[in-house]
Amino acid sequence: MPLGEDLQGAERQAWQEAEAAGRAAGLAAAQRQYEVKLRQADELCVSLQSALEGLTRPLAHVDDEVHSQIAQLAAAVARGLVRRELRTDPTQIIGIVRETVSLLPANSRGVRVVLHPEDAALMRERLPASGPDQAWTISEDPVLARGDCRVLTDFAQIDARIESRLNAAIATLLGEERAQARGTEST
Repeated sequence: MPLGEDLQGAERQAWQEAEAAGRAAGLAAAQRQYEVKLRQADELCVSLQSALEGLTRPLAHVDDEVHSQIAQLAAAVARGLVRRELRTDPTQIIGIVRETVSLLPANSRGVRVVLHPEDAALMRERLPASGPDQAWTISEDPVLARGDCRVLTDFAQIDARIESRLNAAIATLLGEERAQARGTEST
């Protein structure tokens, strides 16, 4: 026979209250332990998720670094090819100058084309003394490399140095590749 059945009246009531209080205290203690373990599990999940994200970030950094190195290599190769092409056919500077001057508004005045001294001499030699191409004057700058061109007006300046053109082309190319990698189109 269970112990609680032998008791009478007040003793039985005290026994039931003590049993209920003990059960409530045990359940409360179990609930607290459960909540502590649940918090620990949540913290562990957050820590694990952070570690997994950390593992993917170095790969993204490596990907960006590889793109950068490829761009630098492409720029070095392009730079060498452009310089070789200009050595083989220095008259290409005429096309570079015409293309750069064409970027200016039609009503531009006081246009000055700044070139390496050898390129300036070639331009003066190859272009007629009068005509539409002479809407500008040629100046020399020994600091510029062969194939470099700067066009100046009173209100504008166009930097058509080889390095600037290559950097712009590579920046455009990398911008388009990164946009495509993210699933968007570049504009």
